[in-house]
Amino acid sequence: MVEKGGEREGEGKGEVVISDYVRVTKMPGFSCTLCGDCCRNRVIPLYEEDIERLKSAGYEDFYESTDSIEFELTGAPYKMKLRKDGSCIFLEDNMCSVYEIRPDTCRRYPFIVGEDFILVSLSCPGIKWDEEGDPRPYKEASRKIAGKIRALME
Repeated sequence: MVEKGGEREGEGKGEVVISDYVRVTKMPGFSCTLCGDCCRNRVIPLYEEDIERLKSAGYEDFYESTDSIEFELTGAPYKMKLRKDGSCIFLEDNMCSVYEIRPDTCRRYPFIVGEDFILVSLSCPGIKWDEEGDPRPYKEASRKIAGKIRALME
């Protein structure tokens, strides 16, 4: 995906964002704008805990296997199924219908917080670059993917 004039080139043509993160030295602020863009045309990695959490609430048929590149980048064996329009199957009126039990990927977005690095999604309109945020709330939800990213960075 290539950003062009605020629009994603290729959007709606079966392409999805795997990564649009940049490494930063300090955590920016964040305030969700409820745009729902984080739930569209993206790979949403799912780990075993995510699958179990959603299954225990009675949900089935919401995930599929990641391909080899997705697995290599995220360490996640699964990803969220998307609708034909590219949106997450749990997105309803730009709101998450499973918010209280949402996957860790969704809990940490738009950040990935590792032991010694912070990554921020460039496409999230809720990022407050002129403010400083607290990385601690995002650390546990980032644990699995941060470990995989740390290994790739070495």
